[in-house]
Amino acid sequence: METVEKYKCIIVDDEPIARKIIRGYIDQIVFLENVGEYKNAIEALEILSQDNSIQILFLDINMPNLNGLSLAKIINNNIQIIFTTAYSEYAVGSYEVNAVDYLLKPFLFERFATAVFKAIDRIGKANLLQENPITEVKEEKLIYIKSEGISYPVVVDDIHYCEAMKNYTKVILSNGKCLKPLVSFSKMEQDLVNVSRKFLRVHRSFLISTLHITGIKSNSIIVGNYEIPIGHQFRDVFLKSIGMK
Repeated sequence: METVEKYKCIIVDDEPIARKIIRGYIDQIVFLENVGEYKNAIEALEILSQDNSIQILFLDINMPNLNGLSLAKIINNNIQIIFTTAYSEYAVGSYEVNAVDYLLKPFLFERFATAVFKAIDRIGKANLLQENPITEVKEEKLIYIKSEGISYPVVVDDIHYCEAMKNYTKVILSNGKCLKPLVSFSKMEQDLVNVSRKFLRVHRSFLISTLHITGIKSNSIIVGNYEIPIGHQFRDVFLKSIGMK
């Protein structure tokens, strides 16, 4: 009989009922192996610092002394984190630690299984990259942006964000350079969206590149070293586009 590959996981939750439900869900998935359950993040941190074989972490957020978000910032980045919480307001924070998924209690087995498959997909891709590192040269998309009488060649992926000004559009690049093309904000948005799917409108005056997001706050996005406001009417679309809603 063929041996099924097991993915080792642990549960960290201060609620016994929640641990029991997750344990039952894990037992229904043949390729998951539950190797431990912990009632607080401090207990889990001790185990995680000693055992490098754990691959998936089912983690509650609202726990005493050390919460789940804080634990996620401390532990090995190779562990795939699936947050399980009753509080929707932590969703943005989970993106900052690159969590696989965010399960809002009470969640059904189908939703749980979807998160597990996302985690396994990430593990598989990470293993593939280790075995076959990418060596080919990436083809860079280049556009020309005219600013103050000079046309500059710009690698599209080097654009951090664009801001609508009164009679021009401000374009900020990775090297900090600011270009000021005399084109409307809507025209610049159209041109960039046509060449890359990484650009996203997050405010009536701001267009960002999702490649350069380094953090998210409740009402703003950190793009590189810049803080960009999120417009109320753009917030839901933004969160959905990055898989946070």
